[in-house]
Amino acid sequence: MEKAERHRALLELVGAERIGTQAELRAALSARYRIACDQGTISRDIKELGLVRLSDASGTYYGRTTAALPGSNEAFLLSRLARGAQAAGNLVVVHTDAANAHPVAEALDRLGFPEVVGTVAGDNTVLVVAKTAAKARRVVERIAQIAGLNSQVNRRRIRSGAEGKRKR
Repeated sequence: MEKAERHRALLELVGAERIGTQAELRAALSARYRIACDQGTISRDIKELGLVRLSDASGTYYGRTTAALPGSNEAFLLSRLARGAQAAGNLVVVHTDAANAHPVAEALDRLGFPEVVGTVAGDNTVLVVAKTAAKARRVVERIAQIAGLNSQVNRRRIRSGAEGKRKR
């Protein structure tokens, strides 16, 4: 069995069905495409194809990251996975469902917002570091527009050190 053919079959499977485990992927490959392979091969293929575990209200399943989607469809990922975005100072917090922060962070990185210094992903939260507070608010607005969210820009000024002290 050619690797390229197995990869094509895996991408078709995860695009058409909600498959939650590697064992289910192996079984579907065997039943639908008559492709036999071991768990190690499936694991390597998942990594090479950039497949990730996504979750929503109905459960966890394998899906494609922006690298595997035709046309690098970051907007599609953000619209499906981002649940909210809020700015606080020069930081932006993007909320996702459990296990979806990494694909969202990758999508944001691929979008290449010039205002963004970098992203850090946890399990259900992405921290986006912007160059300034004003640019963080702009990032929230852009994420909200792309993902179809209501943005929540925290306009409260965060005081630290001498910056917040008044002369009397």
